[in-house]
Amino acid sequence: MESKFFYVIYNPVAGSGNARKTWELIAAKLAEREVPYELFESNYPRHTVQLAQQIAKGELRENSVLLVIGGDGTLNEAITGLHLSGNPQHLPVSYIPAGSGNDFARGIGLSQKPLEALDQVLGATKPLHLDIGSYVELQSETRGFFVNNFGIGFDAAIVHAANIATSKKLLNRLHAGSLSYINQIVRILIKRKPFTVTVRANGKTEVIKDAYLCTTTNHPYFGGGVRILPAATPIDGKLDLIVVDRPNLAVFVAQAVRSILGKPVGKTKYRHHIQASHIEISTASKQFAQVDGESWAEQPYGIVFDMAEQDFWITSNKLNS
Repeated sequence: MESKFFYVIYNPVAGSGNARKTWELIAAKLAEREVPYELFESNYPRHTVQLAQQIAKGELRENSVLLVIGGDGTLNEAITGLHLSGNPQHLPVSYIPAGSGNDFARGIGLSQKPLEALDQVLGATKPLHLDIGSYVELQSETRGFFVNNFGIGFDAAIVHAANIATSKKLLNRLHAGSLSYINQIVRILIKRKPFTVTVRANGKTEVIKDAYLCTTTNHPYFGGGVRILPAATPIDGKLDLIVVDRPNLAVFVAQAVRSILGKPVGKTKYRHHIQASHIEISTASKQFAQVDGESWAEQPYGIVFDMAEQDFWITSNKLNS
């Protein structure tokens, strides 16, 4: 197999700075194995989008791969940049997780240990074709992509609260970034109210009046390892929409715990699961939203979701695509 040349985008602030240590490990191993690369450092929000566009449109070395080192948000920006560029040279993406949640790594079976993840990158022999989601937010006409999920309601409120919490940086330094999400759950459960969401998919329209969680997902995880929908997979050509009602706190918590533990919830009128390649949702009330762990402002939302694809240069024992 011909050796690869890696264009590396590295976000030093990912994981509240833990990404710096990750890059030091990776850089040393790349040098030891004489792997050629060129480094680009991401220094501000959306910078990774610009860097990915710049790389994709430039004169690439033969057998090139875009290697992203950061969190799910950094990976999101890199893929967004590739797709906005049109990715004319079909550059595949590799990834070393170095963020707080690292849900994409969990979803595809990529190790969260940097050197093991690098082995999965360097050991790849062919691209891994995976689904990703695309979206248009109708009010602002914002367009983008997601590798994990686009959530409105409960999960988004947790992400918003965790991202502004003063404890997040400390937990990341202790390699316990997932706890920054878990710490917020009880408070959000008590505070947030149900809302009405209208869903259009597969030629049908459904109005759900007591929605508490409304998440379109590409794989099972959100919030640093919470299994929001255990059966979801990024290799079936479909997005999964999960809407959970909150008739009362006890019922919601019981369903949430079973889902988190990966146990079947069973059929219930309080849980709505829709699979489709095209989904439209809207809310009349103001809600928080999150895209791959990055929070959006509290507002009414109208979103159109569609399927997209991305090639990854990663070996995965979990997925066969």
